[in-house]
Amino acid sequence: MVKNFQVLLALVLSLSLLTAVGCGTKSTLRGTLVGTVVDSQTGIGIAGATVVTSPSTTSSITDINGSFTIADVDPGVYTVTAHASDFNSNSLTVSIDSGLSATTHIVLVSMGGSFSRNILPILNVNCAIVGCHNDSTAQAGLRLNSYSNLMRGSKSGAVVLPYDAQTSKLVRRIKGIETPRMPKDRPSLSTSDQGLITNWINGGARNN
Repeated sequence: MVKNFQVLLALVLSLSLLTAVGCGTKSTLRGTLVGTVVDSQTGIGIAGATVVTSPSTTSSITDINGSFTIADVDPGVYTVTAHASDFNSNSLTVSIDSGLSATTHIVLVSMGGSFSRNILPILNVNCAIVGCHNDSTAQAGLRLNSYSNLMRGSKSGAVVLPYDAQTSKLVRRIKGIETPRMPKDRPSLSTSDQGLITNWINGGARNN
């Protein structure tokens, strides 16, 4: 009788232990963080930006459209930081719920961009190589085929005022604020190209 009671007690204790273990291992569904990183000036997605979450450090790189996805994230509150070359980094707080996706939109402010990589190609294609501002033509004395020539300006003076794109004649002409709009008798520069030039000037018009 005592032996049977001991066996029954052992079964009860084992069942209680299994129940407790089962409750303790109840799984928590993880979430997903999706979003975009964009240029504050143009509103265009920034490709190749790095996005990092904290406190659990997980990272992702934005695609050509500035989009990113970080999957399999534990529920919780995270600081999400994005940074990219020639931009100031930016952070925001995101809450991720169990089994759900959280969407975020991170805006970065340009530090000006690169003259050789971003600005000179635009000027060459639209103003120098097929335009009126090269070594042979130099309309109004303005040549746009090098940094030194651009900063030298035209017969009327400077066309680029570092840190002041709003007043710079180059920006005012390509946006049509002053006439004649440039490039003359050709399609306007794209919003993206206008934004790159504006950012570069506001960033100090560096020879970089």
